[in-house]
Amino acid sequence: MGKTIDSVQLNRRNFILPLGAEKTDGVYSFSVSLPDSKECSVCLFHENETEPYLEVRMNRQKNGIFYAEIAISPKDEKNTAYYYKTGEGQIVTDPYAKHILGRDVFGEKNKFENEEIKTLSLENRVETPLLSKLTDTGRFADDLYVPNKKEDLVLYELQIRSFTADPSSRVKHPGTFAGAAEKVPYLKKLGITGVLLLPVYDFNENDISGKTNLWGYDCRETCYFAPKAGFAFDKKDPCREFKLLVEKLHKASIDVYMELMFLPDTPKSMMTDAARYYAVIYGIDGFHINDYQIDPVTFLSDPQLANCRLLVTNTDDALLSAFPGRAMRFNNSFMNDMRRYLKGDEGLVPVFYDRMKNRGEGSGVTYMADHNGFSLYDLYSYDVKHNEANGENGRDGEEFNYSWNCGEEGETKNRKVRALRSKMIRNAITTLFLTGGIPMLNAGDEFGFSKNGNNNTYCQDNGLSYLDWTGLNKNREIYSFVRSMIAFRNDHPMLKRIRDLRETDYRGMGIPEISLHGTSPWRVDYQAYNRLAGVYLCGAYASEDEESDASDLYVIYNMHWEKHDFVLPERRGKKLKVCIDTSGRKPSGAVNGGQITVEPRSIVVLDSETEK
Repeated sequence: MGKTIDSVQLNRRNFILPLGAEKTDGVYSFSVSLPDSKECSVCLFHENETEPYLEVRMNRQKNGIFYAEIAISPKDEKNTAYYYKTGEGQIVTDPYAKHILGRDVFGEKNKFENEEIKTLSLENRVETPLLSKLTDTGRFADDLYVPNKKEDLVLYELQIRSFTADPSSRVKHPGTFAGAAEKVPYLKKLGITGVLLLPVYDFNENDISGKTNLWGYDCRETCYFAPKAGFAFDKKDPCREFKLLVEKLHKASIDVYMELMFLPDTPKSMMTDAARYYAVIYGIDGFHINDYQIDPVTFLSDPQLANCRLLVTNTDDALLSAFPGRAMRFNNSFMNDMRRYLKGDEGLVPVFYDRMKNRGEGSGVTYMADHNGFSLYDLYSYDVKHNEANGENGRDGEEFNYSWNCGEEGETKNRKVRALRSKMIRNAITTLFLTGGIPMLNAGDEFGFSKNGNNNTYCQDNGLSYLDWTGLNKNREIYSFVRSMIAFRNDHPMLKRIRDLRETDYRGMGIPEISLHGTSPWRVDYQAYNRLAGVYLCGAYASEDEESDASDLYVIYNMHWEKHDFVLPERRGKKLKVCIDTSGRKPSGAVNGGQITVEPRSIVVLDSETEK
């Protein structure tokens, strides 16, 4: 047993910040909020030892904050861990810990867990004594990074472990922050300008009986300030490894957004402190939060988060208007509407037209698939979910997926079915990058990753979740199409407008900014049976201040199971040519006779060139 001493009494009234353990000029300050306790000590351990080498009785402020300042030698600092102990003998894990020991290997039991000692259930419901390692995280190395403009964002959602855990990823450090960093050149080449990371903070993936919680949602032992050591190759310094990942992404001009999904009993101050910590220390550019736990205005009004964006799900247009460019809706309704329209459901043409016109702040982040549901490949391979491996008798996972198996359930050798599935995937990708908002891809969808029909792989720490990178070769045509559509969006300013488009010719260009058509120009059929739509985007409106020289676009959707002829609208001085045809036909170039045949369940995009 080490020695016990009293902390030096400091003349600091209502000392409250920073909570946790922070190093300043070689001295560590410890601070923890325990308003129901009268006494508290900080216990310092050498790693792998069970008894503290030093116990320091902390000072108590009237507000229930305990604090102490301790000079720790550089030799001890490198292998010192700590926790707090109350006067009542309860062990308390630091809720603001920056590095958690004992959960170094993902999926394995905490090696420091002692069944005879239970910690105080403090805010984040920690129930076993987690040792917190002293860590001097310092500040983020690149304070000058400027995030991409909102209209230039193409997001990519990924989970650190499943992104590179499969051997097919061919990275040196699979399933880790370092492994993800090795894939940054791939993301850059694809055209990605922002990543959204599923939870990367420390959580207990073993808190559900007999399963591994891969995603990290709703885990009882969650430490929001500690990058997860189980996601790090360098177990001694996961903080540095995560910081290097962010730095490498920024050097490639890729923004970094992360999920902060708080438990219901998390104090509001801890929520904002966590966001501040990742913004200041790691340079995170924005957060996706579960906004039913905290008012988004709390984040958006915080001066230390003034340069951060916030992705929210349950929000209204008033919030988006109050914080333009920073508050972004996570648009699940876009996914459902477009899935239904693309598979040919009735009555969706008016909804589709609204999506094409309404591209303002309300459109937010749009996607056809995310981690929570079918992958894009499975969306057109399965009519129903196949979650048998989860062991919940099919009770888990979304029931309404608006999917279509194209004629056969699951994998098939039927060439017609496979060709139809490929076309439907091209339709979904085309719709995503033409319909406005901030497009987001789910990792692996760009090369046809399948989860075998499981639409809720939260507990599948295996090949059902791990990306099979051989799909880059097997489904090269999907990857090439996705990459070309990202480039096409970048080359056409009208597709990147983050504002609602107007159906009027308010600049005297001879044609409205956006106009809607059917098989004949200017004649829109809103009947429920109709599955055909034509949209003309006038490139002259691509710039706010003056007439743009951007080309016009005419997009034709035929979601019927029969082919249809479309007469093209005309604009003086412009000639339309086919540049994209999802049916698989080679784009035919210039259209003669002002009419075009669009194949069943296909999209045709026509670009314009100036007539000579």
